[in-house]
Amino acid sequence: MNKKEIEQVISGLLMEIIEQHPPFQWVLTIEAFDHPYKVGKISYDYSGEVKPMTREEFEEIVSNLGEKEWYSSKLEELLSSIHINRWTATYISNYGRHWVNYMDLLLEKFNEWKYNNFQFYDEDGNEINEGLEIELDEILDDFIENSSHEIYAKKISKKWFDGTKRKISTF
Repeated sequence: MNKKEIEQVISGLLMEIIEQHPPFQWVLTIEAFDHPYKVGKISYDYSGEVKPMTREEFEEIVSNLGEKEWYSSKLEELLSSIHINRWTATYISNYGRHWVNYMDLLLEKFNEWKYNNFQFYDEDGNEINEGLEIELDEILDDFIENSSHEIYAKKISKKWFDGTKRKISTF
């Protein structure tokens, strides 16, 4: 497969994610809980929660893309700003849950595709194709850095928002 074909696979994976996962907005919440080791001491969890994203919240995210310096591109910022109604344990004090976002899903789906379509290890678990794995990861990074966010933002808007009414429920 050449780079263009792999980029088409990545774009297809992203479109599937958008189709299957309604957008949620992360909001900060602070949950008090009894400290597990110090009697009478209260600790706090700052994981927050997610709520269904409104059209206005989505439009605000899109209009502010590029203002945060720590993202490599507007696409990365968009994908990192849209969460789904699922979390993973972090095993970090006071931050027990990481709410999964579209960027997490893209990395997960890409790795799934990569390991299903290419052989990187032999039967004994020895690495046999490290160069290819690095090259594929670089293609993904390049795609995220250099692809426009616009087609994906339009797809999200068209799929999940109808006028000012949200098409989905919180389940």
